[in-house]
Amino acid sequence: MINDSAIAKEKLLSLSDIDPETIKGMTETQLFSYIQALNITASAYPLQKDELTHAHKGKDYVTVFQWLNVINSSLAQMHADGFARECDKFLNINNDLNNVREARVRVFLDYFLPSLDLFFADIHKVLTDLEVEEAEPQLETGSSGPDEIREKLLTITELDPEAIKIMTDEQLSDFLQTLHAFPADFQAQENGLKSSLKIKHYVFVMQLLDAVEKTLIKLHATELANDCRNQINLNKDFNNIRHEKLEVFINYFLSSLSMLSEDITGLNLPKQLILSKGKAGAAKPVEVDVEILSPGSSPDAKTILIINKMTMFMNSLKNALGDNRHKLIGITTKENAIAYLQTAKPDLFIVDEDFPGTDSYLLIKLIRATGQRAPIILTASKVKEDKMAQFTQVGVADFIIKPITPADVKKKVSKHLP
Repeated sequence: MINDSAIAKEKLLSLSDIDPETIKGMTETQLFSYIQALNITASAYPLQKDELTHAHKGKDYVTVFQWLNVINSSLAQMHADGFARECDKFLNINNDLNNVREARVRVFLDYFLPSLDLFFADIHKVLTDLEVEEAEPQLETGSSGPDEIREKLLTITELDPEAIKIMTDEQLSDFLQTLHAFPADFQAQENGLKSSLKIKHYVFVMQLLDAVEKTLIKLHATELANDCRNQINLNKDFNNIRHEKLEVFINYFLSSLSMLSEDITGLNLPKQLILSKGKAGAAKPVEVDVEILSPGSSPDAKTILIINKMTMFMNSLKNALGDNRHKLIGITTKENAIAYLQTAKPDLFIVDEDFPGTDSYLLIKLIRATGQRAPIILTASKVKEDKMAQFTQVGVADFIIKPITPADVKKKVSKHLP
């Protein structure tokens, strides 16, 4: 690369679309960093343009505007102020995705993208003259890796932070695809809920709320999912639904989902992570210390995961069940439990309230955060009604109160694993 900053500035000043005063005022260090950033941005643009064009062909306006936001952010950082202003103006005009005009989008992109093609072609020429080695093109949207993406996701208050923290890179990549699908799904669900509520088609309202709850569970928006489920349970009897009360909830709920949708879109996250086996950022296999208490020799044996600090207690449970219908697995630490659940899906959990290193309430939230939906039985010395309600809200299906008897264990397990 040319070491003379004066020559470098002269080359950059030939780019008429970049603010000249900003270039002139750069120190040598700032200039070097700017050229490197320019190189990375120019290399990423063709992939970003392809994604945007593909989304436009499919009339996926959520993704179209997401990529425009990404490109716009890059233009602002490049000090290409004229392009950034045009893009800002277009994005502001089309901030209501329900009223996007296809003709307007097509006209703008037919003008804007060819202009950017010429702009980046000029940048490539300048970078070649400056002997800057071309950067490896990557499809990025502002985050350099999984840790940065997790930090961004943790700013969305509706998402369960513990779920985000424990995701492997592969799970995070899949999660990003789920996030990207949400804004478009939400628009369809919002329209369906409003129209069904208006004509008092309560059956369809509850069906839609059930679908929304499933989506929110995938998003790890735990509190919103719980609100949704509580409302469904309150309105099981369609003949006694109070319309005004349901309407208030739907309006509040849709407002909350709208804010979640805006937060997701505003983060400009990539559609997925670029993962490479054996390279930095790829998930590493985790060794998990588990004890097979009973192999479950029956062909239809159900798996029960016992999470308890006392191996003696685990053996008591094993003896209480006393048959070959269940595969019993014992784990004594939170870390091993969460690592095991990344790849396994037990049919039933038996979790002890007194667990070392973590609050049992948090542990159950972490279990649900791994996507586990199997029933959870909590073993406890004594549970007050308010505490019991809290546990039930985060996913506990039943309780076994100590001292535990074989009859208690058999009764509860048979109830949830008939």
